[in-house]
Amino acid sequence: MMIQNDTFILSKRGWLPVALLATLFLFFTMTTLHLFQFISGGFLIGLLIVYRNPERTTTINESNSILSSVDGIVLGVEETLINEKMMKKVTVLNSLWDVSMLRAPFDGVVDGYQIRHGVSLPLYSPLSDTLNEKAVLSFRSMNGEEIYIEHMSDQSCFSIAIEADNEQKMKEGCRYGFLAKGRTIFYIPNSATITVHPGGNVRAGESVIGQFASA
Repeated sequence: MMIQNDTFILSKRGWLPVALLATLFLFFTMTTLHLFQFISGGFLIGLLIVYRNPERTTTINESNSILSSVDGIVLGVEETLINEKMMKKVTVLNSLWDVSMLRAPFDGVVDGYQIRHGVSLPLYSPLSDTLNEKAVLSFRSMNGEEIYIEHMSDQSCFSIAIEADNEQKMKEGCRYGFLAKGRTIFYIPNSATITVHPGGNVRAGESVIGQFASA
């Protein structure tokens, strides 16, 4: 099954809260309650930013490329041991001002995913790793290469959403979820080449963060 893409300029998740705030804004405008008009207008602009859903044109046609699933800034690139196997770890931090839509890193299949519902503590808190809301997905490319992606919330009132099924086929750059503010970690095979560096900016569905080793 191929995922149904949310291609509207505003994410479907934002339709109801934006409509409610827009109604309040119009009401306060007509009743000349300027303070409440200003407050509701500010929240309305904030929601429009968080739920914006721009189109992204993927120009990468190389089957071994790994695209970023999120907008944000690269915090670190390192090697780590996962299930007794060395993997490369790329950490990306996205803010409320970044686009919140999550996108598939390559043509492939969602091998599986898990969501842990929880709180949204600041990531510097020692309790965030065990208490914060988190989603972990496994993506398998058409060539059989597998990566793991971990999304964790950070001081946000917006919950993480994953709109995918196990064994669901996805096209490169296809939307699969929502993360308003948080940290994303890519676990990539150690044989892959990482093409980003700490401090660099990435865009979901456009920026190449790595390349699988050629067969």
